[in-house]
Amino acid sequence: MSRDWPELAERAAATGQPWADELGSQVETFLAIAQFVHTCERPGPVVLTHRDIQPWNLLARDGRPVLLDWELSGMLDLAGELGSTALSLAKGPGFDDIEPAIFRAVLDGYVAGGGALPPPGPSWFVYIIGGWLSFTRWNILRCFTTAEPSTGPDLAQSHDSTRNGLRGLPTLFARLPKLETLLP
Repeated sequence: MSRDWPELAERAAATGQPWADELGSQVETFLAIAQFVHTCERPGPVVLTHRDIQPWNLLARDGRPVLLDWELSGMLDLAGELGSTALSLAKGPGFDDIEPAIFRAVLDGYVAGGGALPPPGPSWFVYIIGGWLSFTRWNILRCFTTAEPSTGPDLAQSHDSTRNGLRGLPTLFARLPKLETLLP
C-alpha cells in the first residue's frame, strides 16, 4: 500500500488541483488507512473469488443469483470477499444508507449454501477499503496530467472519483466499528 500521500498532497497544491486542500487536510487519515490495510490480520482462508460482486454484476435466474463479469476474479481472503460483497449489496449509492437486513441476508445465504463464516473483525472490510484507496490514488495521479488520458475515464471523471474518495474513504474508515456490529 502506497504511503506517498504527503507527496501527493504537495504535488496537488503545486499544480492547483481543485481538491488539493481537501487532500492536504486528510493526509494523516490516508496514511492511517494505508497502515490499516497493510497491517490488518486476515484470518483466511484464501479462496478463489469473483472480487467484484456489485448489483450490476448480478442477474436472477429461477430465483437464484448468477454472477457476471469475472475478469477481476482471483484469490482473496474469504472475510474480505464476504464483507465487500455484503456491503456492496446492502448500501445505497454512498455509504449513508446501509441496510443491515440485506447485509445479513448475504451472509445467511452463504451459510445456507454450506459456507462457514470466518471470525468477525476488521478484515471483513480491508479489501473494499484498500481497493478504494488504490482507486483514489490512481485517479489522483491521472489528474496531474494536463493531457486527456488515452484509456479509462476522462479527466473530469477522474476529478470526480478523486473527490469521492477524498470525502468517502475517511467516512468509511471512521465507520469501521459500526460496520463490525453487522457481523455475526
